[in-house]
Amino acid sequence: MWRLLLALLMMSAVCCESELFRDHLRTPEAVATINGLKKGMQVPQQQQEPQHIQSIPLPTVPTLPPLQSPGLVNGLATKNDPSSLKKPLPAAYSSTYVDLPISDQIAKSVFNFANYLGQHLGYKKTEIFSPLSIVNSLALLLLGARGRSYQELSAVFGISDTSRLHEQFGIMLQDLLQPTREGISPGRPLTNWRASSPMRSNRRAQRPGAHEVHLANGLFTQTGYSLNPDYRRVIAMVYGSDLEVQDFEGSPATARYNINSWVARNTKNRIENIISSDIPQSTRMILANALYFKAFWETDFIESATRPDNFYPNGEGTEPVVRVQMMATGGSYPYHEDHELGCKIIGLPYRGNLSTMYIIQPFKSSVVELMSLQKRLTPEKVEDLISRMYRRQALVAFPKMHLTESVNLKTVMQKMGLGGIFSTVQNDLSLIATNEVSRTSSLGGNSLQNLEAQRRAGAGRAQSDLVVDDIVHKVDFTVNEQGTEAAASTVTYLKKSGPDVLFRGDTPFMVLVRHDPTKLVLFYGLINEPPAAV
Repeated sequence: MWRLLLALLMMSAVCCESELFRDHLRTPEAVATINGLKKGMQVPQQQQEPQHIQSIPLPTVPTLPPLQSPGLVNGLATKNDPSSLKKPLPAAYSSTYVDLPISDQIAKSVFNFANYLGQHLGYKKTEIFSPLSIVNSLALLLLGARGRSYQELSAVFGISDTSRLHEQFGIMLQDLLQPTREGISPGRPLTNWRASSPMRSNRRAQRPGAHEVHLANGLFTQTGYSLNPDYRRVIAMVYGSDLEVQDFEGSPATARYNINSWVARNTKNRIENIISSDIPQSTRMILANALYFKAFWETDFIESATRPDNFYPNGEGTEPVVRVQMMATGGSYPYHEDHELGCKIIGLPYRGNLSTMYIIQPFKSSVVELMSLQKRLTPEKVEDLISRMYRRQALVAFPKMHLTESVNLKTVMQKMGLGGIFSTVQNDLSLIATNEVSRTSSLGGNSLQNLEAQRRAGAGRAQSDLVVDDIVHKVDFTVNEQGTEAAASTVTYLKKSGPDVLFRGDTPFMVLVRHDPTKLVLFYGLINEPPAAV
């Protein structure tokens, strides 16, 4: 039985600049700074409120030829790499418009998967992973699945028309890579709080240094092992993947080096040695997904205001206390309190008007309360929370974090009902590589439809010799503050009446890094105890 090692390789470097001041800074210099900022916030009461706009036109970014990794995948990036700008899929593979119901269902599926996975991983001090990267790789498996494997994987998405699923998911991933709102597919509405944001906030969000997203899929196969041509066409055209041949049998060490190098290149060297042990010689394919995300805060943190402070895992004022590096900022932030759910949500927007880090925290938060809230959250409830947010003047204290996570997902995914893909008896990935490629392949046309025809015709035929050996997931996630020069020029945007919200991230909370136009959750985190201050 051949082995398919599915390596999901994720990384997030979230570099954050902001101007931030805290409520309880303890040095005379800091107090003097805050007093000066407060004086600068005093504006005559008769000053008119800023006008509101729906969106700000952004300059068109020229399209350049695609950047290709040597002999491998389509490397997609957005910052300093205009090659990632959207290229419409061929008519044979894609609709010409965004199907919002299916798009929203995909986004809901990603959150559902994240929330379910988070509950099955068990308690840890912190948990951070990229549901988008995992689900992206599951979609590539779904594309080539039959039988029980197809049933289990399609249940992740809850969409019966899997051809439309792949078309719309491909469009969403293209939109994710766009560096400006202009590149997003028409038909994706603005988040309510963005649509009602003052013009000044929108202009600040469009300052240089917008977010950078780098997404790549790599398919590594054994020399001489042939793929279904329709499968290969679809993963290239819809998911931007391509093929690289490796000799797992004759040179497993070289194959491991090449794959680790590919991951390092596609994560800006933030993730290395994703495959740390020898690759079994029976391996016939490795599927790798790399996600790199880097963004700057819309409102910058003051580096000099960061200092050790208390974090209370079991609730404010309780023991034990963890000393963490606490950052602080002040400005206009989307915010909402939900008394039915018993929680508050604040958004820390990134420059570019595209992505936001949402922090959801129970009113009287603790590890137990956060776990209870997590079980009650659904995609619909999260979307309702975000839709009710509006900008308010706030002081925000938030822990500085550098989190690394590496986990083998086989066991937990078996508990989640996805055990078939790991079973030598029940697994069927015969549309990925098979000796029984349907005659529909020779007809050309839409390879997605060809794969569907092959799936329907496959009942009763021999199953594939491919089986998933493991799913390896690794994340590097950084939240920090950079640059104090921006503080002096940005405090003037604070409202004349001063802040009316104080948000302190000193008790457990949930983190969602979300691409707002597509509603895709890039990163999902449960922060029960941040890293201790050094």
